[in-house]
Amino acid sequence: MYAWLRAEILAGRLAPGQRLSPSDLAVQHGVSSNVLREALSRLAGERLVSAAPQQGFAVVSVSAADLDHVTELRELVELHAMRRSIERGDLAWEGTVVAAHHRLAHTPMTIPDHPEQLNREWARAHRAFHATTMSGCQNPRLVELADRLSESAEIYRYRSQLVDEGSRDVAGEHRSIFEAVIARDAPQACQLHAEHIRRTARIVSAALRQS
Repeated sequence: MYAWLRAEILAGRLAPGQRLSPSDLAVQHGVSSNVLREALSRLAGERLVSAAPQQGFAVVSVSAADLDHVTELRELVELHAMRRSIERGDLAWEGTVVAAHHRLAHTPMTIPDHPEQLNREWARAHRAFHATTMSGCQNPRLVELADRLSESAEIYRYRSQLVDEGSRDVAGEHRSIFEAVIARDAPQACQLHAEHIRRTARIVSAALRQS
């Protein structure tokens, strides 16, 4: 149940702020309430679910202010992790970056028959690519923290679905980050990654404020 709930939350199929009743979910999925409570408590520890006395569990809420906080933390943590990866990453790490970018570049961002919908395979490839650029930092705690922040940002990504990004060249942004990482140009890679994060945050934040 933990894996299912986590996937549903990250994909936006369980909406931000939605109440989660352990007893109702237990009946729907044929498991015990204790199993659901354990899963929800674990997700609360990951900040994907909120838990309050007398109120129970709910999917974590979203807001423009929270997105600003997440974005600020992502810049601090992810840029540090990327810089360290470029400094410390070995040839095997470079190979994983090449493979991750290849997969991302060859996965359609939208579903062919439904261009208004984000392709889940692309979303997974997108997250994997960015995670890989930071995975060579040789600091498991830093990698774990970056991954948690990425999950927080992913909720916003799915929640916004495909906000009109105008003439933005997302594939080009990823290609430029990839090229800078492989060239071991840490200042350029970090600058491009920061701009990439901020650009997405501005688009989603504007959509949240309008909704």
